[in-house]
Amino acid sequence: MASSGRALNISAALLMTGAALFAVNAAQQQLWANAAIGLATFCGSLVALWGAVSRRTAILQAPSTAPPNAADDLRILVDQAPIPLVRFSDAHGIQAVNRAARALFQTDDVILDGAIELTEAICWRGGDLRPSLQVFGRHYAVNISELTIDEGPIRLAALTDVEAEINRAEAAALRDTLQILSHEIMNSLTPIASLADVASSYIEPGAAPDLYSARLALETLSRRTASLTRFIDAYHSMARLPEPVFQSVDVTQLVVDIVEFFRRSPLCRDVELCFDATADIPRLRLDEAQVGQALINVITNALEATENQLERRVSVSVRQSRRNVIISISDNGGGIDEAVRANLFTAFATTKEKGGGIGLNLARQISLAQGGNLQLLEDPGEAMTVFAFTFPAPGGMVT
Repeated sequence: MASSGRALNISAALLMTGAALFAVNAAQQQLWANAAIGLATFCGSLVALWGAVSRRTAILQAPSTAPPNAADDLRILVDQAPIPLVRFSDAHGIQAVNRAARALFQTDDVILDGAIELTEAICWRGGDLRPSLQVFGRHYAVNISELTIDEGPIRLAALTDVEAEINRAEAAALRDTLQILSHEIMNSLTPIASLADVASSYIEPGAAPDLYSARLALETLSRRTASLTRFIDAYHSMARLPEPVFQSVDVTQLVVDIVEFFRRSPLCRDVELCFDATADIPRLRLDEAQVGQALINVITNALEATENQLERRVSVSVRQSRRNVIISISDNGGGIDEAVRANLFTAFATTKEKGGGIGLNLARQISLAQGGNLQLLEDPGEAMTVFAFTFPAPGGMVT
């Protein structure tokens, strides 16, 4: 009975601390649904603990009462908590506390994969600053609490997935920057263009040579301001990307529709356009129109990249990993030089003679704004280029 009581106290402390950290972090980010889950878990564990204490008191007063099972109930609550909980102690190192943590690190108990980085984050003593951690390509905020139990002091950490929030913030910051730049530049450019046109109209075509040179200079200035205006308009169009309208989307069907559209397009003439999808791809909450446009941009780039190949081949696939739904677009267009890869998603950076450098940047903005990402994968060899859209899979943390 004493050991059961100690286990109950430990489980209650772990669950209540993790739930409280999760609720506070979610409230700070205005993720009210997550905050409600954390609060409900906290209250549930508190009620369970109170019931266990009451039953234990009754047992002490009436020894014939059946032994309580509150400790087992509380372990189940901890195990079902939606965020990964891990603990660190000098004696046992890093251990996964609940099901979400075991699924994330693919372990039954002791965490080995990523243990060094995780230990550094959990042992962080940087005051009010919360450490962050990148696990398997996703960012997590690490909320830490120190506890003292029978076996000694331990540190409990709740790992909150903030990848979607980081991506959305990055996309919003880029849009804000583009909007400010386009507004300020246009404010300065408009009067210059107007004055150049007016001044040019004052000089007659048959004027003296020195005035004729001035007229040519003004006409050049007018042409350049018109070109810059078109350039800034392109910036402005990127800054006006509307907020996504989320709905449940059959991702596989969306990709199938776009692939079929390209197969009937002149762009796909003499191109082997392949499609493959694994079974049971879950529906995702996305803006179908925006994601469709992003896919069109990347597939168009892939088709254009193969123009100089004797055998042109583009492949599109949909699959699910443990955490994400991944849409891959690959082509045999000869690959991308290392010098170009670094700036590939930068606005207006292009390697095409007639390219505007907007398509890939816009596609990445769309995916980031919806909690996903668009990445150029490492060169797989054979002169291949592979782009991958990744979107979080529902329930991807639980196996």
